[in-house]
Amino acid sequence: MKFFIIFTLFLLSNTLMGQNFHTEFEYDNGINKGITIQNSYPKGGQRFTTTNGKEFVYVTFWTCITNKSSSNLALEVDFSANSFVIPSEPDINFNLFIPNSEMNLEKEKLPNYGLDIISFLDENINKPSKLKTVIEPNSSYLLYSVVISDEGVNGTIRAGFELQQDELIYKLNNYEINCGKIVIKN
Repeated sequence: MKFFIIFTLFLLSNTLMGQNFHTEFEYDNGINKGITIQNSYPKGGQRFTTTNGKEFVYVTFWTCITNKSSSNLALEVDFSANSFVIPSEPDINFNLFIPNSEMNLEKEKLPNYGLDIISFLDENINKPSKLKTVIEPNSSYLLYSVVISDEGVNGTIRAGFELQQDELIYKLNNYEINCGKIVIKN
């Protein structure tokens, strides 16, 4: 109970101070020293219909990866085109997408964080998604991620990136998906 109260106060204080992201991870170990990852709340929950009439529900997230180190970071994300299920929603099929367009915080108030989701899904619905970029020292990179499902979920979707060593993990309602890596380039 004590943890719940402290965590609730933390979330409330960050909301009052203008924080618009859901989770933040600061890495200060030997492998990931100087990396910070912030993951947003979802936007969307709308329906998308493919040209062949199949319906999906989608939500959009953004992630900010900040490089506070003195070396370049090589970021690689690779989402498969294959559907998967998660333990909390075993009857729903999910897919993940990583658009190549970079997000910026000026788009934060816009629907879907400013991502033209319909055009993106029209072109990429059955394709794997990949992103490869370099984040220079003392800079950040903001990226989108899109979660689609063949039906809506009961409750809220939470998702975002985390690091385990140099492996990049995407968590969808606490279900972990290995999806890439962040490597410090000397």
